[in-house]
Amino acid sequence: MNKTIKVEPHKAFISEDIISMGNGMLVWSEPKSAVEGAQVIDKIREPIEVTVLEVQKDSYLRPERARISYNGGREGWVLYAALIKK
Repeated sequence: MNKTIKVEPHKAFISEDIISMGNGMLVWSEPKSAVEGAQVIDKIREPIEVTVLEVQKDSYLRPERARISYNGGREGWVLYAALIKK
């Protein structure tokens, strides 16, 4: 598994464009694929501001997934590329 790094919490946004591309943004239980055992725990269906808490980087040290906090304390993992920095 790739390394996860705690980051200084910062705001980001999941836009309507991202949501409409996939009929919603899946939120995962862990920074893994379903094949590796992660479960879908939520689906974000409308634009929302989130707080990024942790980042998982790929083997080239590019951010791949982000652990977010949203909707009053819910947490999960999403694709980092889907986030727009504020």
